[in-house]
Amino acid sequence: MDSNEKLMEAKRLFDEATALLAKDERSAEDLATAEKMVDAAKAFKVEVKLESEILSEAQELIDIEGEKEDKSAKAARTKFASLGEYWCAVAAAGNVQYRGPLHNGLDRWNDKNEPSTPEHKAGPTAWESEFKAAMAEGAGATGGFLVPTEYLPELYGEDHERNSIRQRATVIPMRRRALQIPVLSSTGTTSGQPHQFGGMIASWTEEAAEKDENDPTFRQIELVAHKLVCYTRASDELLEDSAIGLTALLQGPLGFRGVIDWHEEYAFLQGTGAGQPLGVINAGATIAHARAATVPSIGVADLTGMLQRAYGDRLVWHISRSQMSNLLQLNGPTGNASYIFIPNGRDGMPATLFGYPVIWTEKLPAAGTKGDVVLADWTYYLIGDRQATTIDSTTAERFRYDQTSWRAVHRVDGQPWLSAPWTLADGTSTMSPFVVLDAKST
Repeated sequence: MDSNEKLMEAKRLFDEATALLAKDERSAEDLATAEKMVDAAKAFKVEVKLESEILSEAQELIDIEGEKEDKSAKAARTKFASLGEYWCAVAAAGNVQYRGPLHNGLDRWNDKNEPSTPEHKAGPTAWESEFKAAMAEGAGATGGFLVPTEYLPELYGEDHERNSIRQRATVIPMRRRALQIPVLSSTGTTSGQPHQFGGMIASWTEEAAEKDENDPTFRQIELVAHKLVCYTRASDELLEDSAIGLTALLQGPLGFRGVIDWHEEYAFLQGTGAGQPLGVINAGATIAHARAATVPSIGVADLTGMLQRAYGDRLVWHISRSQMSNLLQLNGPTGNASYIFIPNGRDGMPATLFGYPVIWTEKLPAAGTKGDVVLADWTYYLIGDRQATTIDSTTAERFRYDQTSWRAVHRVDGQPWLSAPWTLADGTSTMSPFVVLDAKST
C-alpha cells in the first residue's frame, strides 16, 4: 500500500468513526470501535510521515553528492598543474599583445571594472580589497553566519488592570440559570418619612390608643446568567515546536482568564443589561451629578457634590485615566484657594480623595463624558456567579486539520439591588450608593 492509499484509508477510518460518534444512541461498543478506528488512522498517518521523511533525507543525500561532483569539476578547471603553468598564465595575462584565452585560475583576480588610467590607481582595486577586508559579523559571508541568534523563551505582555469590583461587591452563587431575590422597595418620596425601610414608619401614640397600621412593600429583582466566551485554535505542530507553552499561556492572566476578567469588570461599570450585566453608569439607581466645571475638566464643586449625594460606608472612586492630569492640577475654589490635590510635584500621587481610595481605570468613558468619574459602594451591587471560568480543549473538532481548539466559558450577571435613588426625609434630596459625574449640559 503506497502513501496515497494509506492516506485514503486513514480518511475512511476517520469518517466511519465520526459517523459512529454522531449517532443519537451510541453504545459502548460503538465508542470502542470508533476509538480503534481513530488509532488505526493515526498509525497510517505516522507511516506516511515516516516514509516522507525517509524519501526527503535520501533526496538530500543525492543532492549533496551532486554538489560535491560539481565543485570537484569546477576546482579542477581553476587549478594550475604546476608553478611553471601559473607563471606562464600570469605572463600571458600581462602581455598586451597576447590575444589567446586566459587560464580559468586567474578569474578571481580578473576585475573587468578596474580603472586603467593612472589617476584612478590611488584607491585599492576590487581584488586588493578582497584580501584587505577583515572578517566581521555584520555580513554573513564575512563571519555573520558563525554567530547564532539568541532566543529568550519568555513571553512579555501588558500587565492588565486587576478586577477591583468583584472583591468589593456582594457575590451570590447561582445554581440555576436565573435567580430571583426579594428586596424592600425604597421608592417612596413622602416628606418627613424614611424610605429605606420599604415604607414602614413609626408613629407616636397615647396609652390605649388605636395604632396606625403601615405595611412594608417589596419588589423582586432577577439575576440571569449571561455567557462570556473566548475561542481559539492552533496547529499541532505549533504546540509541539513552540518554545512558549501555549496551553499555559491561554489559561493564564495573559490569556483567557485575563480577557474574561477585563470584560467582566467593564460590564459592571458600563454594561447595558441586555445580554450582559447592568453597569452602574446605566443603572436606574445611579445618580448623575451635574458637572459644574468646564468640559472635560473636573472641579472641587463636582467632587464635593458627588460626595454629598453618595451613600455607603465603603465608598471608592473610579476615575478615568484620561482625567488624571485634570485631577493632579486640581485647585481650590476662590474662597479656599489653598486647597490643592497635590502639594508639590516631587512627592507621590495621593491614593485617596477625601479619604476614599482612588482607582484609575481605562474601563470608563473619556474625560468630559458621563461616567468618567464614579463614586460607589459596591456592597449594594449584586454579582450572580453561575459558572466560574472554565477552559477546555479538544482535538476532535479539527482532527482532519491537525488542530487543537480551546474555549473558555464564564457565566455571570450583575446589577444594583436598588431600582432608584433614595429620597431623603426632606422629600427632595436624593442619595445613592452609586454616583457618577454627568456630562456638561449645553
